[in-house]
Amino acid sequence: MLAIVGGRIIDGTGRQPMEDGVILVEGDRIKAVGRRGEVEIPEDAEVIDASGKTVLPGLIDAHCHF
Repeated sequence: MLAIVGGRIIDGTGRQPMEDGVILVEGDRIKAVGRRGEVEIPEDAEVIDASGKTVLPGLIDAHCHF
């Protein structure tokens, strides 16, 4: 389990950014997203402190034309 904690989360939907957010990732899936205090972080989770940073969805384009 991976927990990205404390950053500004922009989800790419046009909603307002979520401040002091938490993203829980299990395997290759996002398990939960919410504000700190709303999402329980498991004790055995690897924690990445994203305080002062912005977290955005990534894009991997396996087929592109230059």
